[in-house]
Amino acid sequence: MLLDRVDAKQAVNWSIIFSVALCAAIVAMGGALSQFELIPHPQDPLVYEWQLAEPGAWGQLSAWLGFALHQLLIWGTILYAQKRYSKRDYRNTLRPVNLWALGINLAFIVLHYLQTLIFYDGIAQDLPSWTTQFAVALMLIVILGMENQRRGLFFGRKASFRRAFTDALRRYHGYFFSFAVIYTFWFHPMEPTWGHLIGFIHVVLVMAQGSLMFTRVHLNKRWMFLLEILVLPHAFQVALNQSSNIWPMFFFGFAAIFLVTQMHGLGLKPWVRQAFYGSFLILVLYVYLVMREPYQVNEVLRIPLIEYLVLFIMYWIYLAGAWVSSRFRQLRLAGD
Repeated sequence: MLLDRVDAKQAVNWSIIFSVALCAAIVAMGGALSQFELIPHPQDPLVYEWQLAEPGAWGQLSAWLGFALHQLLIWGTILYAQKRYSKRDYRNTLRPVNLWALGINLAFIVLHYLQTLIFYDGIAQDLPSWTTQFAVALMLIVILGMENQRRGLFFGRKASFRRAFTDALRRYHGYFFSFAVIYTFWFHPMEPTWGHLIGFIHVVLVMAQGSLMFTRVHLNKRWMFLLEILVLPHAFQVALNQSSNIWPMFFFGFAAIFLVTQMHGLGLKPWVRQAFYGSFLILVLYVYLVMREPYQVNEVLRIPLIEYLVLFIMYWIYLAGAWVSSRFRQLRLAGD
């Protein structure tokens, strides 16, 4: 089969081009969306404002069916690939399962585009916006745990997680990551705001990454870093779109995670790392001495503290589960 000889790197390049083309198509659709009457602009930033004032049953049904079918089919490709291939089977070219996954994602991206054009509403009509934020945040936290053995967790130093814990994250991450991005994808209508556009680029590229399972580009550290760092401009832009005064929390919070953890997996020269540290410090001083009050500098620490704390809580839960499991095995052996 000729298609399964395609270099996986080409699939990455085409995915990036496609994500930008999708944004152009969303912008082109923007005028047609003016026909829909949305809820009044909410004062509460946790209320999602891009939903219809009077939702229709067909709109909600189409969004939920699209989400469910998209999710189940992608889970099926992951299950098939895990049963068929192993760690020794990573290669540079695409397999049929990669083409199936890419095709499924492409079909449902087009479907969601049409669904927005016809019905507008995503599944946000039935769910609070914090759920999608939590799903994406948890995905980023799991990545921190998975990558601990390669780049460390704190300035290149590794946390002493058990190998079984990180192995479990690696084995099952595909199912959770696909849920997080597909749930997020169907949560939002395809609105042409900057926050939405950057978000759609992000989720489309993560879908592409998931589709490239068991290829070597799936493990490319710079490609994986791009998928992580895109949350920074997205979260920053969303905060600005909402006229929120907490944009520094998102900008500096995710930038701090880059400095503490993500940067140390890129093989940067010492002077480059020092330049990043210095630039970050200058920006923090300017914002919190000139634009804001010094006591508000705690915003810089909020997101990093939450992400690292949640990761360790996950590990402690794992340790508790492992201890309970070992106790049950001991009791069972003693009973025999």
